[in-house]
Amino acid sequence: MSKHFSTRNQEFLYFNDSSTKIQKRSIGKTIQVVNAKVIPDLVDSPKKKEKVPTVQDVLNDFFESTSVHGLQYFGKIDIKVGFCGKIFWACTILTGFVCLSLMVMQFLNRYSDNPTNTYIKSFYHPIFKAPFPAITICPSTPIPLHRRLAIFEGMNLPDNVSQDLAMNILKYGHYITLPYLSNTYDMIYTLESILQANKWSLTNFLKILKPCDDIVESCWWNSEHIDCDESIKLSYTSYGLCCSFNYLLEELVGREKRQPTPEPLTSVDFGRRSGLKLLIKKDVLTVEDDSDEISKAVSNNDGMVLLLHHSVDYPGLNTNSYILQKGRELQITVRPEMIKKPAGLYHRNKNNEVVPVCIPNNKNILDYFPVYRYSNCYANCRIKSMLYFCGCLPFIYDYLTDFYPVKRCNINGLVCIQKHSKMIGIVRDIQFENFTCSCRAPCEELVYEGSLNSINLRKTHLAASYSNVTTDHAVLRLYMSSQVYQVIETIPAADEFYLLGKLNKYPFLKIYKFN
Repeated sequence: MSKHFSTRNQEFLYFNDSSTKIQKRSIGKTIQVVNAKVIPDLVDSPKKKEKVPTVQDVLNDFFESTSVHGLQYFGKIDIKVGFCGKIFWACTILTGFVCLSLMVMQFLNRYSDNPTNTYIKSFYHPIFKAPFPAITICPSTPIPLHRRLAIFEGMNLPDNVSQDLAMNILKYGHYITLPYLSNTYDMIYTLESILQANKWSLTNFLKILKPCDDIVESCWWNSEHIDCDESIKLSYTSYGLCCSFNYLLEELVGREKRQPTPEPLTSVDFGRRSGLKLLIKKDVLTVEDDSDEISKAVSNNDGMVLLLHHSVDYPGLNTNSYILQKGRELQITVRPEMIKKPAGLYHRNKNNEVVPVCIPNNKNILDYFPVYRYSNCYANCRIKSMLYFCGCLPFIYDYLTDFYPVKRCNINGLVCIQKHSKMIGIVRDIQFENFTCSCRAPCEELVYEGSLNSINLRKTHLAASYSNVTTDHAVLRLYMSSQVYQVIETIPAADEFYLLGKLNKYPFLKIYKFN
């Protein structure tokens, strides 16, 4: 029991037979008597039974001595919390226990769904064996005025479309056509009449609005100046038409087996003087001061979106994104990591279904992409959901419609996809009526973790490195963090068959290995 409980309302008597003088001192509720003769009336008989603590006394002592936060307020008599205060604390503690139980159950479910042991196979894998990451640039600001005027001069204007409305469509055409837009704009139907009057497809119209040479002014690779037109290519992404460096997935679609496989770039060096350096033009970073509804939505994305991904990953909604703004130099330090899993092993998930631990790299189970990757699997699910809800694919998958028997969306189909964007924008395993998306990790996956450092551009630095550049521009640096990277191996473990795994390298090898 606690000290406070054991000394409560007790008297301590000290005696000295040689003295008749009594000294009595009160210390709190304790009475001390010093140098006193034994007085039978003041001393309890040794045969007297000790007081048995009640249940309330035991509970109070437990509440005062426990380390569980909150229970102390039920037992301390020095703090008056009142009856209502105790009810409040009881509800608070019960809520905390319920939430903790739910979190533990969720953790156990995730663990039982895919239990693994992780081992670091190598700390010193050379960096030149890791493909350099791809970077995709997607401007989110309105189209610059000089580009709009150049397009307007050679454009056929329909009779029912005014010049101001046409210029507004040119200004926000790349925004109102986004497939994953939260809402739709009536302006998109006017765009349809402009496309018909000029015999443009939506893809050709967007290519005219945002060419890559209007985005990047100069490029360097490993401290050597390179041609941006050859290195920065137009790409199809979930963010519309963008420009990518070292992106190879589109080249693999429809490729015959006899054709050579394109290889991604690699870097033999590391540090900020290596890798990729891009100088971004100031026109694509400047936002005009307008008060219309679309301008407010676009101005919230001041600058441009940068997507960092593998060279064969589709730059979609699962891709890590960053924002680059004018007057800034964004330095992205990349730390690659290889994660390997054993192929050919299966385990039971929480639904008692036998599922593969991973998908082998030489086995592609996707319907529309030639390489199995985690992000490609979810992009494949989004494609199937678009066909399920609307029966067509938007312009961001135009390169797939050339090789697969699927219909391209017109403006009405694009509006349909925008209205179902919440159902189509799949970023995790999900199940609808008559539609299921479930993606497994690949057996070998190289992931990139980017560390950011954003600094202000200063004219002294710009004068030493660039010519005719102001602080309204922006600079992107992308480089490896070290000359080595680590390789991690994960194997299934710690389920009901874990003990059997003691006899083998992999726990499920004898039970769940299928041909």
